[in-house]
This record gives sequence, structure tokens and C-alpha cells, in this order.
Amino acid sequence: MDLLVALGISIGVLIAVWVYVAVGMPDLGLIVWAGIVAWATFYAAGGGMEGLKKAIASNLAGNFWAAVALFIFGMVGDSNVLVLAGLFGVVAFIFCVQAKIPLLSFIPGAFLGAATWVGVDVAGAGADGGVVDAADIMIPVSMVIGAVLGYISEIAGKKLAGKG
Repeated sequence: MDLLVALGISIGVLIAVWVYVAVGMPDLGLIVWAGIVAWATFYAAGGGMEGLKKAIASNLAGNFWAAVALFIFGMVGDSNVLVLAGLFGVVAFIFCVQAKIPLLSFIPGAFLGAATWVGVDVAGAGADGGVVDAADIMIPVSMVIGAVLGYISEIAGKKLAGKG
């Protein structure tokens, strides 16, 4: 079987399961789109074990630095958009500099991690004073699960194609 067809099958089946679990079992608190973003990060980072490591590390670094920026904004920003913009300018700089560390060298993964954090947490844009809630915990959890599902889908796809 063609590798792309096999990957399409494995990804299609696993993503259907992911969406069913994440959306169909809301008590788990999983964030479906955060997992999908991390899944894409896995493939964009090159796949395999290295892609998995880089996807998880860069996504979590992005989550962390976005959380720090929003926390600081909540403490000192006083709803000043210029302060928020400056903080994210610093965060973007950090993403580039931290790429000197091989595990954090996939810069787009850090941006995707930050965007996912902001996408879930920006409603308050730090207005909650940095209070950690369930969504704050489930963003990185969902992203790690998504990256792992990407890895599993790659293994299954290669096996289906007779290449693994």
C-alpha cells in the first residue's frame, strides 16, 4: 500500500478516536484542537522519535512562555495592549534563542504551543491575575497526547504500507 494512503488511514482512524474522546467525554477536559495542533507539529518536526521529542518540547516551551507573558501582563499590564505586545515580542525572541538547545530547535513548535495557549487562555488575557484553571492544565496534556498520537499514527501508517 502507498505510504500516504496508509498514513491517511491511520491518521483518519486515530483522529476520529481522538475527537470522539476529547469532545464526547467533556469531563476529561481534553482540548481537541490543541491535540490536533501538536499532531501537526509532530509531522512538521520531521516525525519519528526526534520529531516527537521536538514537538513535545517546543509545544510545551511555547505553552510555558505564553503563560508567563500572560501572567506578567495580568500583574502589570493594566489592560495596556502595548505591554501585551511587548511581552510577546520578548517571547518570540526567546523562541529563537532557545532553539540553540537541540531539543527546542523546532521554532515553529514553540509558536504553535504559544498560540494554542493564548487561544485557550486569552479570553482573560491575564485578567484572572494568573490563576491556574483546568484549561491551563489540559492545554499541555492535550498537546502531549496529540504529539504521541502523531507518533502512533506514523508507526501504524508505515506498518500498513509494509515499511515498518
